[in-house]
Amino acid sequence: MSAKFFYYPQPSGARRVTIDLEEPLGELYSDIIIDAVDGVSYAGGIRRSVGRTQEIITIQRDRLLRGEFIAHQFEALQNHLDRGYSVMFAADHTKMFCYPLSGTHNSGAALLHLGIPPFYQFIDSSISPKYPSADDYMVIETSSPNMIREQVRITQVNSSEMTDQGGIVRCRRTAFEYSKRAFIRSKHFYPILKRPQSDIGQSIITNEGGRLFSLSLRLVVDYEALFAFHPDTIQSYDIGLGQSLIEEDDDVPDSGVSRSSGYNFSFDFAAVKVREFNPEVDFGRQDVVLDRDFD
Repeated sequence: MSAKFFYYPQPSGARRVTIDLEEPLGELYSDIIIDAVDGVSYAGGIRRSVGRTQEIITIQRDRLLRGEFIAHQFEALQNHLDRGYSVMFAADHTKMFCYPLSGTHNSGAALLHLGIPPFYQFIDSSISPKYPSADDYMVIETSSPNMIREQVRITQVNSSEMTDQGGIVRCRRTAFEYSKRAFIRSKHFYPILKRPQSDIGQSIITNEGGRLFSLSLRLVVDYEALFAFHPDTIQSYDIGLGQSLIEEDDDVPDSGVSRSSGYNFSFDFAAVKVREFNPEVDFGRQDVVLDRDFD
């Protein structure tokens, strides 16, 4: 088990760069930021309006075992992040699962129907195991605003019910109903992260006497970019995760100062393509109608 970072350096995004710590993290924790406003009536009733919800994670490892050999690789990653681009992160490289939930799942559902995993193409296909297994802890979350989020424990996975196109897993009963777009992912796997504006310029690598190197950084989930990869978003705006995401298009603006040219197959590009097809798209919309209904 080791922590890994994956990113496509921009501009161009022509190849994947992997930073493998080859060791577990020292600390990994997250906080949830919620924009909410309460309205209180004269009778004392409280009504809450919930807006943006954002998860911010803190990643730390003191005295990296690989020292300067691995530390210098974060210089490029920091520049990439400071210019507004994304990184994929896994605290355990053997647990990198992220599936869209397929259909409606009622509260108390113990059988989850999973769609095609959209992020396999971005990671090393040789990583094993290929599918979740019993006793894995997963996070189910919808898009912001008014995000619904919980953790579940997988209780059973039959290999005959899982393929590269998704499948069925059994879990501890869910607390919430999921009738809108949702992802289920490994607890410590984050497909699309960006650096908070307040942290720009701060070094993510520090050293003691030039010999001992430590890692510390904060990252936030970009839900707009994440849900651009959800099949319901893709089908609604007629974009694919294949050629349409990598075709050359000089008119599509990119995040950051530099414009991307030519081949671009990155985490950031899907959201850009959705905006190109429909500039009015609201990634937080709650009215998506799913094709199938599962109890």
